[in-house]
Amino acid sequence: MHEPGPKQHHYGRNLLIATSLAALIGGGFMYSASAGQPPADQADESTVTQLAQPGATLGTAKVSGDGARATPAAERRVCADGAGRMRLRFAALTLRGGDTVTLTGSTGDSYTLTSENATGKDFFTRAFSGGCVTVKPQLTQADSAYSIDAYQSGRGSLAAASVKVAAVGDICGSACNQAAPLVSAMAPAAVITAGDNAYESGKLSEYKGAYDKNWGRFNSIVHPSPGNHEYKTSGAKGYFDYYQGKGVTTGDRDKGYYSFDVGDWHMVSLNSNISTKAGSAQEKWLRADLAASTKPCTIAYWHHARFSSGDHGDSGGTAPLMKALTDYKADVAVWGHDHHYERFAPAMSDGTKDTANGIRSFVLGTGGRTLYSKRSTSAGPSEVFNNNTYGVGQFDLSATGYAFTFKQVSGRTFTDSVSGTCHAKRTKATGS
Repeated sequence: MHEPGPKQHHYGRNLLIATSLAALIGGGFMYSASAGQPPADQADESTVTQLAQPGATLGTAKVSGDGARATPAAERRVCADGAGRMRLRFAALTLRGGDTVTLTGSTGDSYTLTSENATGKDFFTRAFSGGCVTVKPQLTQADSAYSIDAYQSGRGSLAAASVKVAAVGDICGSACNQAAPLVSAMAPAAVITAGDNAYESGKLSEYKGAYDKNWGRFNSIVHPSPGNHEYKTSGAKGYFDYYQGKGVTTGDRDKGYYSFDVGDWHMVSLNSNISTKAGSAQEKWLRADLAASTKPCTIAYWHHARFSSGDHGDSGGTAPLMKALTDYKADVAVWGHDHHYERFAPAMSDGTKDTANGIRSFVLGTGGRTLYSKRSTSAGPSEVFNNNTYGVGQFDLSATGYAFTFKQVSGRTFTDSVSGTCHAKRTKATGS
């Protein structure tokens, strides 16, 4: 059984449903996977981290198969009494050639796993409606195999399930204390940051100072990305030292990019301070990461805004990241760097408005650094702009879409809201 660690802040470290699962589910024990659980070990490179979702429980399963057996296509079922939704945990998946494993929920929603999903990491799938998931393998290669050891379930319907995420960038400047209460009031499952988290240079002393005083309370749920001010300290050493010292995932120090899952959303933290060119290590990693994900919805976030009508303007260097995201039908992007709020209509990487295939994006450089007054012209389809209000973005994320609200600090009246539906992702081996 998992033993709770000491609680250091109002928010306990979100339960990371990861490789240490055996410690949680031995003997059929079901563990409450609601947000705000005690700290868990940081997941390693062999795991796609699934953050805990409010109202979910964790149970054991024992389903496996391989192409060497006499019945490699044997159909199996994983069920949870009274569940309205389920997602399965694959402890192992190896698929050679055209071999597949198809998962189907009680109401007929399905997803087919292919070799793209078999990355050597254990992972939780997207959620399926109902209290059972049927597992149907098609294994013709002797070394194709799969193993399911757990599931996450919830009693409410999949359509009604949602999870809350806070998003902001350019945080700890002169107004470092103003936006933090907004996050506390939200009580989100996760906080994502769009870089420049601690000014002026991202030194460890700056992180341990005003940032820790005002934002350290969220270290249990924060999932940061670095900004250019972090790199004013060589190698962003203060950023990595501070967060890694708090058990926060940052990605490797020479990379600074990583991904995780929350609810039915795949979250990708990127690093716009290193190479973002097409064919770069980061861009290739991003494409492979997006291909492997089974989640129906995707958010990516980084510092330098691909589109911005503010002082710095558009960052053309991040276009390859945007192109990879649109190629894989991602849904939302969050940026900082320019100190204002801006919402863009769904667009492709060149700025072409495209509601069917484009990414909805936000500049959220409103966390506490002095706001910029200068305006510029962006290639992106800007819909809303404000540069006199600090605030934090709140995302309410479901299995099919999002509802976004800009939460303003006390004393201000500007706000904004928008909602959207996730793009259709691949659900079959031959689909797109």
